[in-house]
Amino acid sequence: MDIKILAIASLAVASKLIATQLNITIDTEKTYQSIDNFAASDAWSGNFAGQYFDERQKNQIAKWLFSQELGADGNPEGIGLSMWRINLGGGTLEQDGADIQPYQRRAESFLTKDGKHCDWGKCAGQQYFMRKAKEYGCDKFLLFSNTPPVQWTKNGKGYMNFDSFATNLKPDCYGKFADYMVTVAKHFESEGYNIAYISPINEPQGDWNKNRQEGTAWWLSDMAKMARELDKSILKANLKNTKILLGESNSYLACIDGVSPKSIWSNPYDKKCPPEELPMSQLKAFFSKDSPHYIGDLKTLHNVWAAHAYGSAHSYKGAVDIRKKFAAEIAKYPVGFMQSEWCMLPRKKIFEGFTKDWATDNYADMQSSLKMARIISLDLTMLQSQGWGYWKGMEVKGDHALIGLYPKNGRLENGGVVRANKMLWALGNYSLFIRPGFKRVELSGADDINSVLGSAFISSDGKRIVAVFVNSSFDTVEANISVPSCKKKIAKVAAFKTDERSDLANLRISDLSTFAFSPRSITTFVYDLN
Repeated sequence: MDIKILAIASLAVASKLIATQLNITIDTEKTYQSIDNFAASDAWSGNFAGQYFDERQKNQIAKWLFSQELGADGNPEGIGLSMWRINLGGGTLEQDGADIQPYQRRAESFLTKDGKHCDWGKCAGQQYFMRKAKEYGCDKFLLFSNTPPVQWTKNGKGYMNFDSFATNLKPDCYGKFADYMVTVAKHFESEGYNIAYISPINEPQGDWNKNRQEGTAWWLSDMAKMARELDKSILKANLKNTKILLGESNSYLACIDGVSPKSIWSNPYDKKCPPEELPMSQLKAFFSKDSPHYIGDLKTLHNVWAAHAYGSAHSYKGAVDIRKKFAAEIAKYPVGFMQSEWCMLPRKKIFEGFTKDWATDNYADMQSSLKMARIISLDLTMLQSQGWGYWKGMEVKGDHALIGLYPKNGRLENGGVVRANKMLWALGNYSLFIRPGFKRVELSGADDINSVLGSAFISSDGKRIVAVFVNSSFDTVEANISVPSCKKKIAKVAAFKTDERSDLANLRISDLSTFAFSPRSITTFVYDLN
């Protein structure tokens, strides 16, 4: 082929691959929210893995989740989670006649069967991962409950009869439940753990009348009563470092005033609940001073509302629109926000941004990871989320989890082997580098959800800047990047990429003034300053 023709052809290919050129600016003088944590949960299979998998396998899980170190090859050993969520189970694992399926979704409780004492030898697998988290430098823990212990539920089960949408907790057991959660927190505090939060209620709008997992719905008055009882228990026990984290709504929509329940429920469950008790319009219900459910004056209530990002990004436009509405609602009240749980749930329809041939067996592949990264970026920038939580740290076959457990002969009690999912490393682009106390700073020039989304952060001592970029497009995107507001000299830079072929790979780069974001990738920049 003629050299001229070859050159023209090469230029044509290059121009197609490099579809855009961005001018990105990081302004460290304009700051926003402080970051509290990046987290994941031990539910459900953590208790089984911690008890029955051999030391090599379960330590590998812990290293992947909590290590902040780079290996000898310069690549991260793990994703450095800064908070670990611990499931305070309802006791269905040890309950006679329990029918929750799959089996690994049954959970132990620290309570003895008579409900009168605590046995600290129970939940041994969960305690294993607590110890490893602490050893690796994760120093913040959250205790959460999906259901009260079965000894105190109305129907004696870890899930509810869906008759009135009210909580499954017996009316005379609010104080007992509160005292139990505080007793667990007090015990682990005495063991040297920082129990930063107790989250007593999970997804009060949930459809918990099936034996698929532990759970219960809650009326607004139920939630307020539970918060008040827990506040009293924490104060009585003198737990000075532990706060109540409330909300854990299964949708952002439940937090916004005036949104119809039909936006969340396809079934007419709301008709069985008095309209004034529906767990909707939550910020108004709990933080408007003229509300009968006002709890803004509780001394131990963390002034940050938690909600889950499920269903918040089926389309690009919808993802932006719902966050605009939610951000406007948050601005009405003296509260911050924390996205506390998300994973990729199954759907028959292909999501926007996915290839038409997309198929996966665990919903934790690269396309799912790109969706997650878009959600993280939008939550951090549009909602000023102070933390971001993934749902399951580990699960059988990697089902919607960061790490896959592959048990011998299909039973977790037989042990097995573990494998890291792509979702683990994608989350690590954020969790490993954006540490507690970092503040988000202004980043302009990378705000296209169809192409490149960016967010930037600075450490509390001003010695490190971190920026994370998500390129969801199928094009290479070139960028000029500047930090004109930085008063200190940039001493060293690094970049780490996750894509179909790379798992948080160290790019061994020495200059970040220009960069080409490869297609379908997540890239973290690290600037160390003098």
